[in-house]
Amino acid sequence: MLIAECQDRNYVIKTADYIVEGTVKRVESRWNEEQTSIFTYTYLSIDKYLKGMPFAESTLQITTSGGTVGTISQWVEDQPIFHEGKRVRIYFQKVNGEFSIVCARFGVEEITGSDAPSLPESLIHD
Repeated sequence: MLIAECQDRNYVIKTADYIVEGTVKRVESRWNEEQTSIFTYTYLSIDKYLKGMPFAESTLQITTSGGTVGTISQWVEDQPIFHEGKRVRIYFQKVNGEFSIVCARFGVEEITGSDAPSLPESLIHD
């Protein structure tokens, strides 16, 4: 369950250590080793950094819980769903050396058209 603040876009922006924009290149779901859970692996080509220092690689692998393998689907509440070819803005937070999407599905925005919604400068640069 997400906290109420996650519905506040300013909270998501301020909490994020990294904000990136990119294109979803590939999405694949597979079972874990024990075959008890399905995870989806999304490969994102980063086009732009709005917050945070650039990573060494320009492609990220994002792992989320849930997905579909064959005829079996596992849905996990509040997890974002990515689609190949879509442009997205993602808000990441680094906790204990691990990256996670801020506020799960509220930390992902699809970018439509040629321009993405602007972000308040005061929240990006603290």
